[in-house]
Amino acid sequence: MIGHRATTRGWVIATAISVSVHAAAAGALVWQPHWQWNWHEAPASDPAQIELTALSLPGETGPGEVLSPVSTPVPAPELSPTTDPQPGPDDPADPGPDAAPLLQNMALPMASGAEAPPPPPPDPAPAETTAETDPRLVELFQRIQTSVTGSCLLALPALTAEGQIRLNLLAANDGPVPGLLRDLTQGLETEVTGQAILLDPRQCPALAFARRDPRYPVFPLAVQLQSQDVAAGDSLRGTVTGGAGRYVTLLMVDDNGVTHDLRRFLINSGGRISFDVPVARDGQARDTHQLILAVATGNRPTTISDAAGNLAQDFFDQLGHEIGTEALIGVASAYIR
Repeated sequence: MIGHRATTRGWVIATAISVSVHAAAAGALVWQPHWQWNWHEAPASDPAQIELTALSLPGETGPGEVLSPVSTPVPAPELSPTTDPQPGPDDPADPGPDAAPLLQNMALPMASGAEAPPPPPPDPAPAETTAETDPRLVELFQRIQTSVTGSCLLALPALTAEGQIRLNLLAANDGPVPGLLRDLTQGLETEVTGQAILLDPRQCPALAFARRDPRYPVFPLAVQLQSQDVAAGDSLRGTVTGGAGRYVTLLMVDDNGVTHDLRRFLINSGGRISFDVPVARDGQARDTHQLILAVATGNRPTTISDAAGNLAQDFFDQLGHEIGTEALIGVASAYIR
């Protein structure tokens, strides 16, 4: 009997424990508590919101507008039948695309694909609208020569498709630009629209190099862009005219002050030079522009191969010493968004 009572008592205890366990489990399923050990993992915060805002620049040229630079062509030099100042892609004198520097955190020219580039933009404005024959521009040029004297200022006159005069004023400090544009354009018989082009101070040595040309503000080379506003991942397209019979070099000085040699993107067809340069912006958006320079010389300067990828201050100091003032120059600017 003693053994029987013990057995019965054990079954009673076991049954009570089982009922308690099942009741606790059922309560947990209904209640569903959230046990969290804060010292192991902090609560997840809301993901950061990234807002992309398109820049709206004062007086910004529309992407579809093509400006024709005002230039004064220089006669081509007489060349012997065997002379070719612009080597082709298979010429051993051309270092080839592998010689170009790989640079980061800037508007970077990237290697192009095998497909042929699209047709180049239309030819620049006809001869009757150039500086030599258009009397509307004479007084404007005189004002530029006497008023635009700052260390990092460059005035670039151009013509719109409708024949209107556009004056681009390139500067690293946009503070005095509105007043200077007003002084340059007020009182002229022909209406002139002005546009401020903001540069980075590290690009200023390229402007100083271009202003050495005694023909400034009318450069002998015309650099015509298909658009002055290019989206990142798209291509900067255009033409260079006025350098016939010479070796034409195309340079980009980005808004970090680094000089790029774009020779591998030049296409010389029947004496007409066009370019198609893939570009990309790495990093945050900026309101500064990229500077495009074309330089035509008798032969390819050694500075182009030796110093491409350097800052503009070092590059143009070397280039200026090598080529002197005999080179033909053309200037343009583009905004990479």
